[in-house]
Parts: sequence; structure tokens; C-alpha cells
Amino acid sequence: MRLTKTTASTLFAATILAAPIAAQTEQVWLYNWSGYIAQETIDSFQEEFGIQFSMDTYGEADEAESRLITLGSGYDLVVVPMEIVGRLIEAGAIQEIEMDAIPNVAGVDQQLQELFLKSMPGADGYVLPYLWGTTGIAYDVDAVSERLPNAPIDSWALIFDPKNAEMLADCGITIVDSVEEVVAAALVYLGLNPHSQSDQDIDAAFEVLSAIAPYVRSFDNNQFDDLLGGEICLTVAWSTDALAPLLLEKRDQYQYILPQEGTNLWADVFVIPSDAANVDQANQLMNHILRPDMMALTTLSTLANNSVPSSRVEIDDPDFDLPVLALPQNIHVPLYFIKPRDGLEKRGLDHRWRRLQIGL
Repeated sequence: MRLTKTTASTLFAATILAAPIAAQTEQVWLYNWSGYIAQETIDSFQEEFGIQFSMDTYGEADEAESRLITLGSGYDLVVVPMEIVGRLIEAGAIQEIEMDAIPNVAGVDQQLQELFLKSMPGADGYVLPYLWGTTGIAYDVDAVSERLPNAPIDSWALIFDPKNAEMLADCGITIVDSVEEVVAAALVYLGLNPHSQSDQDIDAAFEVLSAIAPYVRSFDNNQFDDLLGGEICLTVAWSTDALAPLLLEKRDQYQYILPQEGTNLWADVFVIPSDAANVDQANQLMNHILRPDMMALTTLSTLANNSVPSSRVEIDDPDFDLPVLALPQNIHVPLYFIKPRDGLEKRGLDHRWRRLQIGL
């Protein structure tokens, strides 16, 4: 889900707008998370196929979901988080993908695809896996140990226990703006099912969040910039953002952990809008992106795991052997996918989430 590189997305827009278009008669529009594809992938696609590439980006899943459900988006290919796919299918917002038109589908990790579809059986035929990662806790080792010498650094209690949150508030706490993921984390912290639909359980999760809200600086998706800028000492974040200080800047004082109680494995997938005008070009773009060499570039650019196992031989970087970037079977904490909630449930969560953010 998931990268909010402000400078990267700005550079992207400038590069794309500067691309030559005189000799190009075909086009394709991609709608994607900010900073979530390697620039080299776009350059090589335009050079090889002569197709004009354009891209819009978003920073929150709700924004993408709303734009697709209302139809008329003008996009041909969209990258979305797995948890919204069920609602998109139900709304008739996406169409089935013609897998035979995408030869590089053969290189997609079938175990990963089966894992995705197990969490959402109705999505079979509508999605292709792109990138995936985890949601966990990133923290500044020195700042946390100074304030909490006996900090439970392997547990959600590090942030969800209000006593700990209060002690860390002065150095900066943020939480990713993703209600379904954060509520699920609060549920597993309480020893409950992360997919629970029980009103009592949801109430309990929001009680946990309400107790720490006074100590949280913000609920947003700026963890990438905040961590690199040293603005915060503790955050609930996507792995793509949380690993940036460690992998990009070699700042060993930052660590990223997956809490022992469990956390979610998130996945972003390709979908084609039901009213896409350039489906053939969307298939060509997917096929190009799924090439092992292209996926390797994207992993190095985004710090996300990709869906093509053969791409790993293309990644000549020892940092990508980190356990947090390993396959699910190599991570020794309980992992789960966020199962989709229906529209009514999601609106209820959104309402409570916004009230939490403004202190109500």
C-alpha cells in the first residue's frame, strides 16, 4: 500500500509530462499509489512499445475506491489494496482480466496468488498481485530506550498501552491513516480476531485507540518523510515507509518490528476498471511491469516485496535479505490479510475513525 514519497512523486509527474508524444498514437492511464513504480520501468515501456504513458497518484485507499466506484475515472489500469477489491467487484467497478493476454502471468508466485484468493475467493480472475508488505512498528532505538528502558519492543503494547504512549509523546508518535489495518491491530493486541465484526469487539478496539489518541501527533501517511526527517520516534507504518531510514539512509538507530501478537500482510493488486478505454494497452503495461527485471527495479525503488520470485536474482543488494522483506513463511509472527468489510461496515469504521482523529 504504499509509499508516500513526496519528492519522488513530484519527480515522476515532471518526467512523465516531459515524455515525447509526437510519434505516439496509443496511450494508457495508470492510477497508482505515489512513488510506487520504478521510473526505469516507465521509460522502457514507452521506448519499447511507443505507447504514451500517463499516471495519476493517490495517497489514501479511500480516494482510489471512491474514484473507481463512481465510474468515469478515465483510467485503464489501477493499483489498489486487496481489501477494497470485494467492494469494487460488488459495485461493478472493475472487469475480469484476460490472463491469456499477459504471458508474464506465468512468473507470478502461485502460492502468493492462492494466499490472496483464500482471503477473498470472489476476486479470482479480477486481480493480479503486484507488491506486498507488512504493517508494523518503526521506532528510534535511542529515543525509546531513553524514555522506556524496559520497553516491550516486540509487542503492540509499545504503542497501544497508554502509559507507554504518554512517555513517548514528546518525541513524536504517528499512526498510519488506514482504519481497517489499525483496528485489526488493536483487536489482535486485545487477543481478539482481527476480522471480528462484533460490535463489542469493535468498541473495545476503539477504546484502545481513544486511550492513546491524546499522545498521537497525527494519523496520516507521511511516515516516509517523518522518519527520514527525524520528526518522530515511534510510528505504526507500512513496511515500505518504515524501512526507508534503515535501507536507504543506513540509519541503524531505527528499527522495524512485527509485533508478536500478529499483524497484517497487505497486498496491492492490479485491476482494470469496467469502463477502461485502453484494455489492450493495460495488458501490455501489466505484462511489462511483471518482467523479472522490471519487478526487481520496482522492489529496489519501493522497498516492497514483489509477486515475481525470479526477480530476486536481479536484486544485487544484501540489504534485501532482511527478515522483514522475506516471504511470509520466513516471518515468525502470526500474519493475516485484512478481509474486506461491506460498505455499511466500512462507513461505520470511517465515521468513528474521523471522530477519533479530531478528538471526539
